[in-house]
Amino acid sequence: MKAIRTISILLLLFLPVGVFAAEDEASQTATVVKAAEKAIDRDALQQWQQMSPEEKERLRERYREYQQLPTEERQRLQQNLTRFKKMDQEQQAQLRESYQHWQQLSPQKRDELRRMFSQYQKLDPEEQHQLRQEMQKLRELSPEQQDRRRQELRRDFFGTRGGMGPGPGGRTGGMGGRGMSR
Repeated sequence: MKAIRTISILLLLFLPVGVFAAEDEASQTATVVKAAEKAIDRDALQQWQQMSPEEKERLRERYREYQQLPTEERQRLQQNLTRFKKMDQEQQAQLRESYQHWQQLSPQKRDELRRMFSQYQKLDPEEQHQLRQEMQKLRELSPEQQDRRRQELRRDFFGTRGGMGPGPGGRTGGMGGRGMSR
């Protein structure tokens, strides 16, 4: 009985040391995190100081636009940023290149591509698969043949000829019973 009492007293005496040790570890972790944040802040400050006044104003304007977005849209953008940061450098470079290409397109061409993508999403999975296969085959063709084949694919899959309006008979989606022509 006396042994149990002694062990209990010793445990009670040493328990606060364990609590302080845990608090000390948490404190050390917080210190490391704060130091890392300061390093990031220093890097960000240095980048900011190296920007031209025009770049700074563009960044401010983008931030104001970001703040006005709905919460869901900001969350989606944050998820995209997280996904981008997880990509390897080659994937990031390819994405940047694609984005630069997109930016160089005319607003009309971007609108056309958005409409086509929307129509693509409305195709059934088999038609989507078939269209992807046909698009991969384009690489083997000359530029002139590629243009002609793209027009055929637009007509066959989206019921259009070059533009994005309704095709013959007012149809705007699907293959309309037409076979794939070459």
